[in-house]
Order: sequence, then structure tokens, then C-alpha cells
Amino acid sequence: MLKKLILRNAKRQLGDYVLYCITIACAVACMYAYNALLFSDKVRQLPELEVLPYMIIAVTLLIILVMGWLVSYMTGYMLKRRSRELSLYMVSGLSARTIAGLFLYENLIIAGTAFIAGLPAGILLSWLVESAVLKMFGMTFTLGFSVSFKTAGLTLLYFAAMYLSALHKSKKRIYKIRLYDLLYYDRQTESSHPCRKPFFTGIFLLSLLLFTAGYALIVIRPIGRGFDLLTGLVFLVIGLFAFFFSVPSFLSERLEKRKGWTYRKNRLTVFRGFTSKIRSMSVVLGTLSVLFTLSITFLGIASAAGHFADQSIGLNVFDILILHEGEMTDFSSYEERISERFLVKSAHVYGIYTGRSREFYTVWENEVEERKKVRMTPRAEFQYDNYMKQSDYLYLRHMLGYEEPELDKNSCYVHCIPQLADEFEDYMEKAGKLEINGQSLMMGKIFSESFSQNDTYGNGLDYILVIPDETAEGMELLYSLYAVITEVPLNGMELRQLTEGERLVLLDRGVGKSVETENGVAVTSLIYTDKDYLSGKWVQKDSLSQIYVILICLVYLSVILEIAGTAILATQALSDGDKKKRQNRILGQLGMNEKMINRLNNRQLLLLFLLPVPPALIISGWLIYDGARRIVFDAPGMPVFSGEFWIWQAMGTALGFFVLVYGIYYTAVRIRGWE
Repeated sequence: MLKKLILRNAKRQLGDYVLYCITIACAVACMYAYNALLFSDKVRQLPELEVLPYMIIAVTLLIILVMGWLVSYMTGYMLKRRSRELSLYMVSGLSARTIAGLFLYENLIIAGTAFIAGLPAGILLSWLVESAVLKMFGMTFTLGFSVSFKTAGLTLLYFAAMYLSALHKSKKRIYKIRLYDLLYYDRQTESSHPCRKPFFTGIFLLSLLLFTAGYALIVIRPIGRGFDLLTGLVFLVIGLFAFFFSVPSFLSERLEKRKGWTYRKNRLTVFRGFTSKIRSMSVVLGTLSVLFTLSITFLGIASAAGHFADQSIGLNVFDILILHEGEMTDFSSYEERISERFLVKSAHVYGIYTGRSREFYTVWENEVEERKKVRMTPRAEFQYDNYMKQSDYLYLRHMLGYEEPELDKNSCYVHCIPQLADEFEDYMEKAGKLEINGQSLMMGKIFSESFSQNDTYGNGLDYILVIPDETAEGMELLYSLYAVITEVPLNGMELRQLTEGERLVLLDRGVGKSVETENGVAVTSLIYTDKDYLSGKWVQKDSLSQIYVILICLVYLSVILEIAGTAILATQALSDGDKKKRQNRILGQLGMNEKMINRLNNRQLLLLFLLPVPPALIISGWLIYDGARRIVFDAPGMPVFSGEFWIWQAMGTALGFFVLVYGIYYTAVRIRGWE
């Protein structure tokens, strides 16, 4: 008898809370897909992703807390909705222990169904996630049906920890509850609203003060080491809760005073239903707004970081660059080694020269300081103008497939990033001529195609002067380069194999040491005097691997936070189904047609879905904008983007995904509401 009762109740619960079950299944799918990366042989072959497993485990543990809170909230909500039913069981003679067991087994059946439904979706999603990760690092993905039992087992372990802890809390709650409390449990509000009329203004002002303090800490960052960022986020979160403690009271009071507005055009029904809902949902609305803020922010920052990394790598046009400091050297041993391993499309050996001229360097320095609003620590190798021979320049343009211009042997040309073109052109028009190595050269044209200049130790830092070959004779050679373009993309594992058994090391631009120069203290990343340095497009991607790791984890976390928050909001919207049916029946008896009744219900639903969104959009939009700008300005040299359109693209991506998921749940609630 009890088994039949458990199965019947579980089946009914699956129908009543289908959106919640779908959300749990989606969470299972995401956990499986991302945990599959831990056991992927191809991903483990990428040395640049060695930190990814630890990040995924850390993020998954955070997700377990979030989803555990969701499960705990929903089981408590189910208990509240079914309190009268459970009280009948108690009156019928069932003990609290038996009732708790019934409730526990019913929810275990629901959880098992969601888990089984989520696994196939997780397998499909794992292929997409692994394919995207491998594509980031130049590896191919081979589609093949396979189920990782290790991944399934780990996902089940996480899922059990999340679900059983929440059910244990509900079980203890049933043990302690009395029959009287159970009978009136469904009449209790979500929480008593502490913000009465005399106090909502003060709490609202407190929320504004917290928002301002959080904004100031994040922008100014007076503490440093990330503590100000963390404190600022805490202030913003508390400010959101204070905002939703005050605003519902404010809205209710202001609308109640406008009697003419309230009783016009059937607004009374919408107003009463909406205000009764938000009065009991202050904590929930604050929590949802925090979840939505974090979800949009994480996805926006991930998108911005992805745009930045892709743009930085795209500006580095050579697949392989080998640097030898201080002299022109013989790269034949490297050439042979590379030819044995890769299909080489084209290659060239050339030198980067330097002198004592600082004309263009001064223009560059002023522009960097103006754009970044901070004085950068100079690089030891880039404190003077740097030069390249015209013959080398023409050959490199030919390698890259650029148009080959006719260069005058009595002129100096400039190749720079697009952001510097206007400033250099103005300077060249004023200067007219340039003295280099004892020769007077006319100012020529400016070229601004991608030329491996956005990062240090390529073809100059943001710019290089192209001079006649004879002018470069006798000048100081800063370093020589061996540039290679391959037929196929490379990956970090292949690049590291190049350094085995050679005096070749990967160039890490994030590592440096201070050195004394004629112009003061500077920084250099060429820390070995007896080594050559391997760089290029794919090494730079390797150096940006931490950005990609953070990107992967932020997307993971963003998806879970959004579906968790939206599922709670959808459940809240559907919670008064019986009450709404009675209300609709009364309105119909009063003469209102079904079309108008549905319109009023949809308005009330739309208001409920819109209420937690505006603060989340405002705060997350500002956090994305500030975070994206810091990503660019913390990089050496000029920003890789000439405008801010890429930031708006990142915001659009985050907002678009949010609207998509939000719209799916909103539509599902409307469909369920019409049944």
C-alpha cells in the first residue's frame, strides 16, 4: 500500500513540478559535460590546461552549494504545498517517521528520474564542450559514441551529496513538526516582511549607500590584492537584499494611494495579485536578483575575456617565432627540427634593430599613458625606436599575403597598430624628415595590418620603423627572429616538444626581472643569457590559457546560476494555481471573458518576472564594462581594441543568453498556467 502511494505521489509531483525536474536534469547534464573534461585523454594531453581539472572541481563544489540550496528550497516548498495532505496521513495514524519516509522516497524517485534524464543530455553536451575546448588550442575533435563511467560515477556522487543533504533537512523538519503546524503550514508566508512604512525609506537609502560603497571599492580598489573587489561585491549583494526589502513596500504604498489608477481598466486584479506576491518574496527576490547579477556578469566577463584573447592571438600573425637576443644567429638547426615535425608554408630570418632615437617612442608613450591613464613600467628592449630592413619587411608581407608596396630607398616607413596610425601620421607630417644612423630620410607611408606587434618581442611593441637596408648597416641588433607560417594549426603539446633537448625555451611574457638602463629601471622577460625563446601565435595562446580556463569555468557557473534562479521564480509563479483558478472562475461569473482573464494573468506574470531583473541588469552591465576595460588596460602596450564595441558585444552575448533562458521558462510558465 505504501509503495503504491509513494509511486502515485511521485508521479503527481513530477507533473506538478516539471520545470524543477527539468532544471535538475539540466544541472546533471552540465555537471557530466564539464566533469567529462577531467577524464578526457585529449584534454589531459594539453599541458596548458593542467589547472583546468582543479578549477572545474572548485566550481562544481560551488555549484553543489547553489543547487543544494535550490533542492532544499524546493523540497521545503513541496512540504509546504502538501502540508494538509501530510496532515491527513498523520490523522490516519501514520507516524511522523513513516510520513518522513514517504516524502523522502517520493523525492528520491523524482531525483532519480531527473538524473537518468540528464545523463543522455550530458553525454551530448560533453561532446560539444570537449570539441570547443580542443578547438581553442588547435586540436581536432573526433566524434564517437562513448560513455565515461568514471564521469557518470563522479556526477552521481556530486548529485547524491547535493540531494541527500537537502532531503535530510526536510526529514528532520517533518520529525519535529506538530499536527497543528502541519495543518496551517501552507498559510505561512515565505518570510515576515520587516520593512514597514516608517522604515522602507531608510532601508532604501541604505541600499543606495551600499551600492555606492561597492562601486567605489571596485573602481578605486584602495585596498589591493583583490580584497577591495571581494568587499565591493559583498556590499553590492547586501545592497540588493536591502533594495528588495524596501521597494515592494514602496510600490505597494504608492499604488494603494492612487485609487483612480488602481480601479481603472481592470487593474485591481493585477495589482492585488502582484502586491500580495511581492510582499512575501523580499528575500527570494533579493536572492534571485543576486543570482541573475552573478550569472550575467560571469558570462559577460567570460565573453569579454574570450574576445580579448582571440583578438590578441589574431594580431600575432606568425605561427612560430624564435628569438635570439643581441646578434644575428644561425637558425638552421631549428629550421630542420621544425621541418621534420610540421608542414612549413613559408619562413624567414631577419633582425630587429635599435638606435638612440626616441621620436616615435615619445608619441607612443604619450598615447599609451593617455589611453590607460597610468604610467607603464618600460620594457628594457623597447625604450628607443626599433627598426626593420625594407627587404625583410617586403618578404614578411609576401609571407602573410599582404599587398607588396613599392618602397623608396630614401624614405622611412612605419608599420603600427591601427590605434597609433593617426598620431604617427600627424607627427610625420610635422617632422617631414628623420635622421637615422647619420642619414636623412623622408617620411613615407604608414601601414597598419596585423604584424605581431601587439605584444612584446615581436616586430616591435605596437610599431616599427622600416628603413633602407644600407641605413640599418652598423646599427645595434636588438634581436634576430626566425618567423614560420605552418600549413596547419599547432597546439601547446607540439610546441613543448620543440624545446626538448634544445637551448630553446618558451617565452613567458608574464615573467620578468628588473634591470637598470640608461633611462632608469625597466623590466625584461629575456631572463636567460644562454637561451633562445620560442613564441608566436600558438605560444601566445598557450600563455593565455588561464584566460580560457577561467572562461570555461565562468560559462559553467553562469548557466547553473541562471537556471537555478529562473526555476525558483517559475515555481513561485505557478505556486498559486488553485487560487488563480478560483479567481478566474469568479471573474468569469462576474462577466469577464476568458480572453481578458488570460490577459490579466499574463500581465501579473510578466510583472513578477520583470521585478528582479532591472537591478541585476544595471549592476552586471557595469561590472562587465569595468572588468572588460581592466582586462585590456592591464596588458602591456596599447589596447588591442580601438573602440568599445567589443565590450557591448560581450554584454549582448550575456544578455542574449539570459533572455533566451528566461524566455524559455517564462513561456513554459505561461503554457502551464493555461492548462
